[in-house]
This record gives sequence, structure tokens and C-alpha cells, in this order.
Amino acid sequence: MIKSKQLAKALFELSEEKVKDLDKKFFDFIKNRNLQAQLPSVLYHLEKIIEFDKEKKGIQIETAHEIKNDTVKQIKSFLKAEDLPEVIKIEKELIAGFRAKWKGMIYDASIITSLKKLEEVIIE
Repeated sequence: MIKSKQLAKALFELSEEKVKDLDKKFFDFIKNRNLQAQLPSVLYHLEKIIEFDKEKKGIQIETAHEIKNDTVKQIKSFLKAEDLPEVIKIEKELIAGFRAKWKGMIYDASIITSLKKLEEVIIE
């Protein structure tokens, strides 16, 4: 049986190739093989694949709350990533500050990380 993750990956790769009438072909494929029940899971995996692809091509910035465009520009400038697209995620557990992921590195300027480091120093 074809897994939903495989379907999502195939759909994403075909969309990158700009296959003509991809949506019609995909839904015909799903219908002909009676795979309609997998569509919610396919959508879930497709969203994850798209998110991962965006992260590879740009910079991911996590904050505890909405931030202004000027702040995004400052973060990107600091990382020398001005020309790259960004993905902004709201992560309430950061409390304040930000975390940026780019080129396999994590730049963490969040309050939660500072508090955890402080806790480690105090406990030792």
C-alpha cells in the first residue's frame, strides 16, 4: 500500500517540475486507487515537506510573539542573510527574544534558554 508520506513527497516533487494539470492527475490517481481516506494525512505531510523546503532555502526565526519587519531585517542583517526569505514561527515557550535557524546553525537569544543556563549554574 502506498503511504501518505510517499504520496506527499511525490506530489511535492512533481509540483517542483511544474507538471501540467498536476492537481487533476493527482486526484484521479487517488480516486482510482481508493486512497481518499489518506488525503488528510497527505496534506499534513505535504505541509511539513513545504515547511522544511522553505527552511532549507531561507532562514527560520522563532519568536514568542509577532515581531515588526524592522526587527526581522535586523536579525537577518546580523546573520548576513538579508537576501534570503524568512519563515516566522510563534513559539510562546521562548517567553521573549528569538531563535534563528540558518545553515544548520541555531542562534538562540531567547529568555527561556538564558533562564535554563542560569538554572544550571545555580544548581551546580
